[in-house]
Amino acid sequence: MTSVEKLFDRFLNCPSGLRYVEIERVLIYVGFQKILAKGSHVKFKHCNLKSDLIIPVHGNDCKSFYKIYVAKIVKKLMYEKSKK
Repeated sequence: MTSVEKLFDRFLNCPSGLRYVEIERVLIYVGFQKILAKGSHVKFKHCNLKSDLIIPVHGNDCKSFYKIYVAKIVKKLMYEKSKK
């Protein structure tokens, strides 16, 4: 099991304990693409999502609400992928 896979498991179980850089690694591992944006917001795009995922980042961290929200989206994407 690689370090990214371990990080992915931690992300699904307890996302509020991770920093933004760890969440970014997990999102890229799952298939998201980082889109450059101005300011403190970071955009991610995934081919199976209709809209972009926007995360406000302040001081290398984001609020727990966004971490849990991103974890729900990733779980949903993994569930849809397993159905195919």
